Amino acid sequence: MRITSCHGEHALTRRGFTRTLRTDRAIDIPAFESIDLQLGGSVFSASSCYLELADGNPKEIALGPSHPSAETPSWAPLLRDMISGTVFHRPQENWNAQTVAHALSTTPERIRTALFTQGMAFTHICRTQRLMRALFESIQFKLSVADLRDRVGWGSKGDLEASFYDWFGVSLQTVARLRDDGL
Repeated sequence: MRITSCHGEHALTRRGFTRTLRTDRAIDIPAFESIDLQLGGSVFSASSCYLELADGNPKEIALGPSHPSAETPSWAPLLRDMISGTVFHRPQENWNAQTVAHALSTTPERIRTALFTQGMAFTHICRTQRLMRALFESIQFKLSVADLRDRVGWGSKGDLEASFYDWFGVSLQTVARLRDDGL
């Protein structure tokens, strides 16, 4: 097997020793030898490598998006997941396509287009992740609706209670009762 690092940091553990693979450098592994390959990537910094087996057909292994092409940006395939995870972990921040576009060195229009091709909208992803965070926060902590709204970044004009009920089919009061009953 031949491993070629394409982008990002990779660590290969073989025979008890770990070494870092350099970008665009290949390493050959004898047949049936046991290895561990760690691809180090993050939300906005993908990592990928090619594995070429004895049949000569390279197989791409990636943590993050695949190589860029003329039509599809490298970040496009995982854009929804990147945005979802980021908004869930920091829901109180002001998220918009401009912020994500700046982080990915692209334009807001390309962000919206990539999401549209996946059948998603930026606002829908943010709303869903904020509601999910509201569910987890309301289960864990005894918070007023106003405090919960602030913690999850819900706009002051939006009705968190009605949206929560529409999305989950239970009210925030029901979640509070379940929490108090020792759910």
